[in-house]
Amino acid sequence: MAGATDTDIVLGAITLAQAATTTPFPGITRTVYQDADRTWTVNVMDIDPSRAPITFDGSIGQGMYTTQTVQEMLEQTTGVTSRRPYLGVNGGYFDDGVVLDQANRIYLGDLGGTSVKNGRLLSEAGGGRYVYDPVTGKAVGLRPANSVLMLQNGRPYITELGTKLTVQLSDDATVSRKVDGVNRLPGRAGHCLRNTDPANTDVTVVGGVCFDPSEIVEFTPEFGARTPAPDVLKQTGTTTDDDPGVEVLFNSAGVATACFRPGATPGGIVSDAPRGGHDVPPGGRALEGTGDGATWLWDNACAGKPVTLHTVITDTRFGDTVADTWFGRAPAGAVERPIDPAVYATPVGDVLIRDASVVYQPADDTARAWRTAGGADGFGHLFFVTVEGQKGGTAPLAAGATRTELAQLLKALNLVDAVNVTPPPADAGGFSLTLPGVATGQPGP
Repeated sequence: MAGATDTDIVLGAITLAQAATTTPFPGITRTVYQDADRTWTVNVMDIDPSRAPITFDGSIGQGMYTTQTVQEMLEQTTGVTSRRPYLGVNGGYFDDGVVLDQANRIYLGDLGGTSVKNGRLLSEAGGGRYVYDPVTGKAVGLRPANSVLMLQNGRPYITELGTKLTVQLSDDATVSRKVDGVNRLPGRAGHCLRNTDPANTDVTVVGGVCFDPSEIVEFTPEFGARTPAPDVLKQTGTTTDDDPGVEVLFNSAGVATACFRPGATPGGIVSDAPRGGHDVPPGGRALEGTGDGATWLWDNACAGKPVTLHTVITDTRFGDTVADTWFGRAPAGAVERPIDPAVYATPVGDVLIRDASVVYQPADDTARAWRTAGGADGFGHLFFVTVEGQKGGTAPLAAGATRTELAQLLKALNLVDAVNVTPPPADAGGFSLTLPGVATGQPGP
C-alpha cells in the first residue's frame, strides 16, 4: 500500500490510481481509475437522481427474439440525437443457443430470468435455484427465481424475483394449467439449472438448459417477431419442440380470435394448420402449446371457453408480491396488486455485494474477463462500473478481472448492493459502457 493516495483503490497487489473525474451533467459523475501499467482501466459512473431530473429506463430494443449492441439500442430510443440517453450499459443475460437467421440476428433465445417492463412480465424466472435455510445454510428446496436489477421511480435496487404463471377458465378456476414460459421457444428453457418438478419425468437438463415436450408458452407483442414454428431444434438434435401442437391468438380484450391445429376441422376460429408463423395481436397475446399443453388449449380456449392468464411475481428478498390478471377474474383468494408500470427489471448474474458485505465467495474463481457491474450505495445512487483490460496485452491482468476482484472493487467503492451483469459464457468477452463519443468495451459472444 506504500505510495497509495486517499483517492487510490488498493486490491491486494493491484493499486488503481484516480486518472480523471468529470461531471458532464448535474448528478452524473464519471471517474476513471488505472493501474501503474495501464493494464486495467476502470470506469465508475455515479448517478445521483436527487441532483437533477435524471430518467432511468431499460430497453429491449427491437424485440425479445434478438440481440443488439448497446449503441444500436440507444439510437433507437429517439430519432433526435440530442435527446438520446447519455449512458448505456449491456444488461440482461440472453441465451442465443437457437439460431434461425444469423445474418439478421434472429435467435429465438431466452432472456435469462425475470424481466418486467411497462407493467408487463416479459420473461419468466430462471428455474431450478435452491432455497437455502438462513440458519443452517442447507438447501431446503427449489424455486424459480433469479437476481434482478430493478429501477423504480428513479431509484435502483437489487433483489430476487420469482414468477408463477397460470392459464385457467375464467368461470372455473379449478380448470387450469401452468404456463411454462414467456417469449421463448416451447420445449427449451435456456436458463434452467434443474428440473423443479421431479414428477415430470419428461424433462431433461443438459448444460443448464431444460427440455420439456409438454409446455404452454405465452408470447407478448414485445417478442417482436412471428411466433416460432415446430421443429426449430432439429439443428441441435433435440425433439422436444417437434409437436405441431396448438396456437391460440387473443386480441387486446382477451378474446380468442384464432386457433391453429393440424388436422382440425376448420370452422369458427379453428384452422387446420400447425402453430407458429403468426404475429402477436397488438395489445394481445399468443399461447403456444405442445404435448399436454396443446391438449389443454384445444379443449378450452379453442372450444370457445373464456380463459384468464394470471401472473404472480414475488420478491423473495423483501417479501413483496404483485399480480397481474390479463382479462377475466383472478383466482379465488389470489393476490391482486397490479404491476407498477414504472418498474423496470432485468435479470443479472451473480450477486457480489449484499447489505454492504461481499457475498460472492466461490471455491474457485480464476477466470478473467472484461466486466460490467451494477449497484447502489446507501444514498440511493446508481452505479455502473466496468473493468477494461488491455487489448493485445500479455500481462495476466490484461485479460480483465475475476468476479472476486470485481466484488472487492465494488466494496471499495462503498456499494451496498451490487451484481455482475457481464454476459456468459464464463463471463468472457462481453461488456460495454457507451457514452457520447466514448464507447468502451468489446462485444459479447
